[in-house]
Amino acid sequence: MYRGPLSSADSRIDTCPECGGRVTGGAERVCQACGLVLEASPPDRRTRSRDGGRGTGAPVSPTRPNRRLSSRVGRRRDARGRPVAERRRRRLHRQRTQHRRAARAANKETLQPGLSEIARVCAVLDVSGSVRASASVLFRRALAEHLLYGRAYESIAGATVYLGARQVDVVRTLTEVANASRCPNTTVVRDVRFLQRELKIAVGPLSAAVYLPRLRSALGLDERAVRSARRLLEAAIAENLHSGRDPKGVAAGALYTVSRLDERTVDLRQTEVATAADVSPETVRARFDEFASCCPEVLDDGNAASP
Repeated sequence: MYRGPLSSADSRIDTCPECGGRVTGGAERVCQACGLVLEASPPDRRTRSRDGGRGTGAPVSPTRPNRRLSSRVGRRRDARGRPVAERRRRRLHRQRTQHRRAARAANKETLQPGLSEIARVCAVLDVSGSVRASASVLFRRALAEHLLYGRAYESIAGATVYLGARQVDVVRTLTEVANASRCPNTTVVRDVRFLQRELKIAVGPLSAAVYLPRLRSALGLDERAVRSARRLLEAAIAENLHSGRDPKGVAAGALYTVSRLDERTVDLRQTEVATAADVSPETVRARFDEFASCCPEVLDDGNAASP
């Protein structure tokens, strides 16, 4: 952009001060010869309408109890920092009282600790902000439909975190969520099924392939074993060996089968694979018996494709 000493009248000229070319344009005037920008488009400082109001302030967030919309009434100073008179001070005190009563009305007393519990569980599980936002929306829906009566908000918060993670395709097991929420596993499972039924949440099963990176990190495997296990899963799905099985158990069985039949990978034990996948050793053994028949063909294809 031109940095020369141009006045407001000079910036409307039709000749470029650098090369003498023709200047065209409306709000943004550009030389057609050298591309010099004489006057850029001014920033749009108009307020944007949002739900019928002014588009100012921080964006609305479902993770906050007040959605970042409410404000606090001051005490001895106004917004500009000037001291408030004694008569105004008594009025502000009454306004603070009414504001506090309105904030505690209806279900707000449960909403704030529930959202705080969701934030704590998400921090323990180290998940993204999208999981927290999705869980907060589900918790608000459950609170609006009066589904928390007779149930602990900690358990409902853990259930919403699990369902929120499933909605955004983040892999977290019920055991991990239950341990982070400090609630029994059976309670979280019960509330997960309760919320799915009452809120009509359709959550489909995850693919077994999404569990492979987690198992690789937990077991210390290399990328070669994961690639072989992924090819084995594709062959098992083609033969419909995954139907009616837990995806965690299918992924654990594929890795264990590859580790047993592939000489290039580390030989794993059933117990450590089952612990990493949060399944029983019997599940890993059953998947091994099913996958062992098609594993040699997969390994032979992988060896032929590798240089």
